[in-house]
Amino acid sequence: MSTAPCAFVSYRRADSSAAARWLANSIAMTFGPQSVFIDTEAIRMSDDWAGRIDDALQASTLVLPVIGPRWLSLQDADFRRRIDHPDDWVHQEVLHALTARKRVLPILLSRTPMPSAAALPEPLSGLARFQGFELRDERWESDLATLLTEMERFGFVRSSAQKVRYPRPMVTLSELTARELQEGLAALPGWKVAAAEVAGVRSTSRTELSRVYEFASFVDAIRFMSEAVPRIEEVQHHPRWENIWRSVAVHLSTWDIGHKPSRLDLELAGDLDTLRRKFPGAVG
Repeated sequence: MSTAPCAFVSYRRADSSAAARWLANSIAMTFGPQSVFIDTEAIRMSDDWAGRIDDALQASTLVLPVIGPRWLSLQDADFRRRIDHPDDWVHQEVLHALTARKRVLPILLSRTPMPSAAALPEPLSGLARFQGFELRDERWESDLATLLTEMERFGFVRSSAQKVRYPRPMVTLSELTARELQEGLAALPGWKVAAAEVAGVRSTSRTELSRVYEFASFVDAIRFMSEAVPRIEEVQHHPRWENIWRSVAVHLSTWDIGHKPSRLDLELAGDLDTLRRKFPGAVG
């Protein structure tokens, strides 16, 4: 019987805790909650910590060591590198992956270089043979999408979309003409036209106005979404959007006319752009 694909996310809390959790959450949302293990989510009070880690490592088909700027250099109270300790959790997790000949994909954060064999303790030197994958701050969304696609090649299967129940059309609108759409986008720098599958409707696509806003922090990204809600409720036109770390990806279309852009989408895009400008320190 074949083993269901499962990714084990290995990380150091003092080095990459937030990024590791976001990565694990993205994997779970894409391939289902059983497709990924991360200790902070899977281990509960009264669990045998060491036993759960060992079970998860044995069950995993892919090990993702998340390597940030301090992964290799973090020291203990005696100023010795943690990675050199045989009882260090990360040391044990990587060693298990190498010894068990697991598929290993190092995730490199913030342009952290792949550790060389000489920089690693001898038992872990084999990690240097594996090609790392960069998740860059400035291209987190596109890098993450590439990573998730690569995981499909490793046997991971995207979760089936749940069927979404839409209400009956309540407004009379027309699809934008090509000229109206072109003129509207000219007044909305950063927005583009994109196509996506309609959730729960096989072989049916939607045409959307799409933009990714990037903020100075995760908190600002969430505040932006929260402060947009009153206007969205006022116009009763709801976006399809997603928050990943400090970015918010927004997709606008009008389901009443077959998931195509209408004047409502242009107006809401303008409202969101106006709100976006109220956030100091935003970087995109």
